[in-house]
Amino acid sequence: MHRVPADPEALSLRTPHGAVPLGFAKEGTTVYLVARERSAQWPVDLLRAGRAELALPDGPARGRAEMIVDPAEKARVLRLFADRYGAERYRRWYEHPARVVRVDLDALPGAAGPDRDCYYRWLTAEFDNIAEEYDHHITGNRMNRLLRDRSLAWLAPRFAGRRRLLEVGCGSGLETLALLRAGHEVVAVDISPKMLGVVRAKADAEALGGRLTTVEGRAGGLDQLVDRLGAGSFDGAYSTYGAINCEPDIAPIVRGLARLLGPGAPFVAGVYNRWCVFEILGYSLTGRFARATGRATNPVPVGASRFCVDVYAYSAAEFRSAFRGDFRWERTEGVPVLLPPSDLVGYSERFARRFNRLAALDAWIGPRWPFNGLGDHFLMTFVRGGEAGPPGPTH
Repeated sequence: MHRVPADPEALSLRTPHGAVPLGFAKEGTTVYLVARERSAQWPVDLLRAGRAELALPDGPARGRAEMIVDPAEKARVLRLFADRYGAERYRRWYEHPARVVRVDLDALPGAAGPDRDCYYRWLTAEFDNIAEEYDHHITGNRMNRLLRDRSLAWLAPRFAGRRRLLEVGCGSGLETLALLRAGHEVVAVDISPKMLGVVRAKADAEALGGRLTTVEGRAGGLDQLVDRLGAGSFDGAYSTYGAINCEPDIAPIVRGLARLLGPGAPFVAGVYNRWCVFEILGYSLTGRFARATGRATNPVPVGASRFCVDVYAYSAAEFRSAFRGDFRWERTEGVPVLLPPSDLVGYSERFARRFNRLAALDAWIGPRWPFNGLGDHFLMTFVRGGEAGPPGPTH
């Protein structure tokens, strides 16, 4: 075990990147930790593993680690930090944290190694933790708004006349609400119960709740929902910019959709692309080659992507191939191609006066080969039933 920090009010956390000294609060056999910045690496290491190894001032300890997402519990824990460190240090280091973590020393974790259940618990907690502020994350970023505008511009006409739709990974419901307003019935599936609560509250506030059904679940678990939701009962489905890229394997998603969608029903996917030309060229020109190729290896870890969790990037070719047999490919569009990803939105702000023209040009070039496979994301449309045509460049 590594050396205990000299500061008697700190502990040392063992991580794959080395020992990290941290302030803490303790109640009995429970230790609390606070990460002020979302970009901090140590909470990601901790929550990804689901376990913590600590050097406390009174000796080494280890236990199960999980994020606290309940607002009342977070507030109570933060009061412990305020009492322990005083008002000035509290305001500087602990007020308005990105994450609050609990380590239960009595709950000894299992053996080290990959734990798929732990990954999904972490995923759920991360999205629960940001559910209330997720709308601001989208609407407060010009490029995130563009992603939603482009998907809705395609979803609305593609689903015209189709009654019952399945949404996989609804988030805070920006697309859900638009489709409910258009008269569709939507079954919204999400891994985060708090996200589902946000969507439900929005729909009820607009008197649209009667056409909304919310279901807790993940994209890779659709097969387990067939009996509940009805085989072949959906007239269309979509999953944009999130849920699919949280899954290490596309095959279970395809199987679930194939059972849930009726013949001829479209499926629209918005997918985080493995090959983003803007990142490859931009980061290479500035000498940041690791970031330029950061999406090449799955999972793309926090730090190499802009997300708060590890994500799995897929190329347009491999994603299209995964649906071959049960679905017929229809269309691919890069989104965006010429404009930067959302974490580089500052570059687009430099061209704010010309942004609408650039966005229109990007929308024109996005569906055209080879640019349709080189965007930050791609939108891809399939139709249930029938063998897809031969692979190759298409316009």
